[in-house]
Amino acid sequence: MFKRVFDRGATFVSSLRSLLPVLAAALVLWLPGLCLPGQSAMAQDRVQMKDGRVIEGKIEQEIDGNIWLTWKIGAIEQREFLRAGDIEKIERGAVSSPEAKPTGGAKPESKARVSTADRSKRAAVITLGEGGSKDMVGMYMTAEALRRAIPLLEEENIGIVVFHINSGGGMLLEIQKLSDIIHNEYKPRFRVAAWIESAISAAAMTSHCIEDIYFRPEGNYGACTGWFGALQAVKDRELEEVLYMMEKISARGQKDPQIMRSMQIMEPLSCSIDSNGDVRWFNSLDGDHIVNPEGRILTFNAVDAERFKFSKGTASNLDELAKAMGLTEVEWVGEWRKGYLWPICKAEQLQMDYRAKVHTDEVNTNQYIDSYQNAIGAAQAEQDRQRRGAMVSRARDALKKIVRMVENNPNFALTIIGIDPAKFKEWVAEQEEMLRNLMR
Repeated sequence: MFKRVFDRGATFVSSLRSLLPVLAAALVLWLPGLCLPGQSAMAQDRVQMKDGRVIEGKIEQEIDGNIWLTWKIGAIEQREFLRAGDIEKIERGAVSSPEAKPTGGAKPESKARVSTADRSKRAAVITLGEGGSKDMVGMYMTAEALRRAIPLLEEENIGIVVFHINSGGGMLLEIQKLSDIIHNEYKPRFRVAAWIESAISAAAMTSHCIEDIYFRPEGNYGACTGWFGALQAVKDRELEEVLYMMEKISARGQKDPQIMRSMQIMEPLSCSIDSNGDVRWFNSLDGDHIVNPEGRILTFNAVDAERFKFSKGTASNLDELAKAMGLTEVEWVGEWRKGYLWPICKAEQLQMDYRAKVHTDEVNTNQYIDSYQNAIGAAQAEQDRQRRGAMVSRARDALKKIVRMVENNPNFALTIIGIDPAKFKEWVAEQEEMLRNLMR
C-alpha cells in the first residue's frame, strides 16, 4: 500500500526511477508554457474581483487564468498580480479612460499599511533549507511553502525578497515547480535575490532562475549531477530532458546555459572577460580563464563566482549584502532573535514552522503507516461489529494524520505512498470507501 521512495545524498538522489514518469509529465505540461502570452490587444480591461473590487487597467500577461495588470495614477505606473481564484470576471477592452485605476471595494491590506515609496526599501530574508537534516529540496524546500508565503510578504508590504539558500540537493521533480513560483509569482511582485551559503544540485538548479546572486564567504554552488536507485547516474533521454529543462531555466536567470551544463555533466568550461567586464563563455578550454577543467563537474566557490561575474558580490552579513545589492536605504523587516543573522519576518516564520512540521511527519511516518495498516488488519479480522468499529475508528484517525501530512507537503504522497500527488485525493477516497465497507 505504501512505498518509500526518497533518497538522501550529496547530490539530488531522488529515486529517479520512480520519479521519471512524474518528471516526464511535468515536462509535457511545462514546455508549451515557455513562451509568455502576448499583451492584450485591448488598451484597457476591467477585472471584477470576488472581494468586490473592480480594477481597471491593461492585462500585460496571463498564465493559467492568473493575470498581471498595470494601470496609471498620474505618471506613476502600478502593477498587480491577480490570482485566478480571486477573479470573478474579466471584461477585455471595456474601458477607454487613459488612466484606469482600482475602484470600489476594500483596498488590499498590504497597500494600506505602508506607502509605496517605503515598500521599495523594505526587505526580508526567507531561508530555503536550514542545512543538516532540514535541507532537502522537495521535502523542506518546496514551491507550495513559497506560495503560502506571498500573502504574508504582501501583508508586511515587503518589496525586496532575499532567498538564503542552504541545501545539499533533493528531488528533481520540485525544481521546475520552484522555478515557476519564483519566476512567475515572486519576480513580478518583488525584487528577488539569492544569498548562497550552500546550493548543491537541486538547490543550485532552483536558484538558477534568479538574476541577482550573492554568495556568503563560505558559499558553494553547483554539482548538479542526477542519480537514482543504487547511485546510477541519469543518462540518455532522461539526462537530455534535464539538460533541456535547465537551458530554459538558465534563460530565466539571464545566464549562459553552458555554465549549468558544466555543472551537470563533465564538460569543460572557460571564459574571457573583455574591457567592459562582459563575460563570454565556452564549453571548451578556448577562453582566457579555465573555470572548470576536463573530467570534472563544476562547483563555484565565492571567490570564483565573483571573479567570473556569476555572482554580484560576497557578503557575510546584512550590511555587506545591502552594500553589494546597492541598497543605500533598507529596512530589514521582522523580529530580531538571538542566534539569527537576520530578523524573522512572518513569511520566514512560516518557512520555519513548515520545516518543523515536515520534520515531525518524517520522523513519525512509520508510526502513521503502521497504525493505519494494523488497524485495518485488525478490523478485517474482527467478527464483532462493535470491536470492528473501534478498529475502523483507529484507522480513520491514522488516515487523518497521513492526510494532514500530505496537505502540508504534497510530495509525501509520492515518497510514502508512491503515487502522483495530484491523485492523492482519489487515493484517500478509496481508503474511506474501504473503511465504510468494513462496517457494512
